[in-house]
Amino acid sequence: MKKKLIVTDIDGTLVNDQKEIMPETKHELKKLIAQGHRVVLCSGRSINGLKDYLMTLGLWAMPDEYAITFNGGNVFDLATMKSIDAHYLSADQAIEADQLAKQLRVGDTLVAASQKSYAVSSQMNAQALEDIRDSQLVPVETDNYDFLEGENIQKCLWTDEPDRITTVAKQIPAKYFDEFQIVRSGPIFLEFLPQDSSKGNAVHHLAQRLNVDLKDVIVFGDEENDLSMFKVAGTAVAMRNARDEIKEYADQITVADHNHDGIGKTLKLMFE
Repeated sequence: MKKKLIVTDIDGTLVNDQKEIMPETKHELKKLIAQGHRVVLCSGRSINGLKDYLMTLGLWAMPDEYAITFNGGNVFDLATMKSIDAHYLSADQAIEADQLAKQLRVGDTLVAASQKSYAVSSQMNAQALEDIRDSQLVPVETDNYDFLEGENIQKCLWTDEPDRITTVAKQIPAKYFDEFQIVRSGPIFLEFLPQDSSKGNAVHHLAQRLNVDLKDVIVFGDEENDLSMFKVAGTAVAMRNARDEIKEYADQITVADHNHDGIGKTLKLMFE
């Protein structure tokens, strides 16, 4: 069999609700890695937020292994821990996205850099703290935008209750979609990214670097921010727990959800 590039989202996909990789999924991925297939983790998290999972799979600090972070905003070489493809928001863009959130009265907003996550003139709510915990960023509350000088800004994250995120997403003026890549990365998260930043672009870039034909790329995901990689991959697999509107874009649906080894069971059938 031709070697495959297997790319998987993390939350709601690779890990269960307890943020753990299920046993069969871990076993199948490690078996495929040993057989020479490539496995790449692709997430809205920072590289620090992926470290434990990469170590579990034996990929951390290994030569010729890669990870995609910040929804395609940064691709890392895991041997050198250097970025090989990065996209950043300008200071003006970060301020613009943050101020729009305040205008629309979004629950909270975070401006995320490589190592820190900033809340401007607000206290971090539970949703914001969840993202910071998962990404393992340093939380900073501030009353101004002075921190933007010298920081590489990866994204502006809006957080609120699911129904509220659905509502405010419809209130964003059209001009912002020309300036930003705006995607929902979870029920309580809406992200403003650089316009050329997406999981799909990162997967395409990495496939070229690894000399893998896109038809030999298999991707797993569960949310709107995964759709860009669904569009470029030869095989797009939606998690059984994904929303119906996400499943419509998939070639396959996993045989189980993320809490019941969905990836592991599906890969076992694919590679029998």
